[in-house]
Amino acid sequence: MKNLSHTARLAGLGYLIIFFTGFFANFHILEGAWAKGDSTATIANILSSPTAFRLGVAAFTIMVAIDILLSLPLYLLSREVSKPWAKATALLRLINGGIFAIAMAQLFRISALIPGGAPALHNEAMACLQQFDRTWDIGLLFFGAHLLALGGLFSRSARIPQWIGWALQFAGAGYLLDSGAQLFHPEYETYQFLFESVVIFAGVAGELSLTLYLLAKGAKLRSGSTETSPFTYADPAS
Repeated sequence: MKNLSHTARLAGLGYLIIFFTGFFANFHILEGAWAKGDSTATIANILSSPTAFRLGVAAFTIMVAIDILLSLPLYLLSREVSKPWAKATALLRLINGGIFAIAMAQLFRISALIPGGAPALHNEAMACLQQFDRTWDIGLLFFGAHLLALGGLFSRSARIPQWIGWALQFAGAGYLLDSGAQLFHPEYETYQFLFESVVIFAGVAGELSLTLYLLAKGAKLRSGSTETSPFTYADPAS
């Protein structure tokens, strides 16, 4: 028998770190620095707070590292439903992490150009940010598929409330809708607020609910406890 309470706590903590670092990075880079369609303002924003920009890049780096590592505990928590599907689900998350890591190269490029001032950033800052955003959207298609699959597994699991599985599927559909629209809908900006609202609401409903549940259950059901734990099971043979 294996007790996965510690794994549940690690997964919940990992998700919590992702929430905080993602919010911080988005605030300092995508919202704080990038003025879409205005390269002069974007360069001015970056140069006025280069430390904030670099801290945002560091936060994104931590986020993607934790996101990749989180594939393992989520696999361990979902494999009792179906090992093959749990492996495929983990692979989708790893692919998203790999694509995001590739996107990060654009932000590192901007950081390297900051010492050269506006002349160095003039020709590349906007192109790098646009490429970062587009590459990230491609990765989020895989992330949306990951959440759909993970939600399907958790909705059939004895350890996770069924409604959390459904909420994760809702979140996955939201990511697929928003990222797909950004990549392929020519009038995305007209409906941007609607798409982003769906992602924010769905993400909170699904991923934050899972985070709080894992932290709460993992904290209550310590390894070695005599209480019957939903995170205790025999290693499945298949």
